[in-house]
Amino acid sequence: MDRLTTALLRIGQATRAISLEEARESGLTPVQAQTLLFVRRTKSFATTVGNLARALGSTHASAVGVVDVLVGRGLLAREQSAEDRRRTLLRLTPEGEKVCRRLVRWGHLLEESLSGLSEEERAALERGLGAVVWSLRAAGHLEVAEPCRGCVYFEEDAAPGSAEPHHCRLIERFISEEEALRDCPEHTPADLRPEPSPERG
Repeated sequence: MDRLTTALLRIGQATRAISLEEARESGLTPVQAQTLLFVRRTKSFATTVGNLARALGSTHASAVGVVDVLVGRGLLAREQSAEDRRRTLLRLTPEGEKVCRRLVRWGHLLEESLSGLSEEERAALERGLGAVVWSLRAAGHLEVAEPCRGCVYFEEDAAPGSAEPHHCRLIERFISEEEALRDCPEHTPADLRPEPSPERG
């Protein structure tokens, strides 16, 4: 095992320890904190248990178990989708919103550990880790959700001046600026579009 791989594994160990410490401050387990933040940060029409399971890297049954506990604690609620009554969406309750506000600095210890890096070092680290993340995603080991901008399906200001000015070609739906800033499990970076096949002569 080379030194870079060892360093990444050690960062993973530290991240798990930090997550446990930060979640405990709000009376949650790390996976419960992740679940609440998933609901808060994910597009309102994509907060399904299936998407949650992929975000957590867990089974559907395990995700249901986490949701059941948070519903029982009054932090989450289930709601039928207006577009498809067969789909159930997760929503934060007012108490869940309060807890999420206490989690606003989730990950701040990691941010502080990067504060000593120069801009050039941070940029190089971001590029390198970004490549690793997308490689893991392509291999099916990681679920990556991002906001709309930079996605191949996103059309910014497709209906300027309206309450929902942006358009998503994937779901054929107009969305608000607030929704555009939330994470989407289907985010596909524009620079990852497959190259067009060469035309046959």
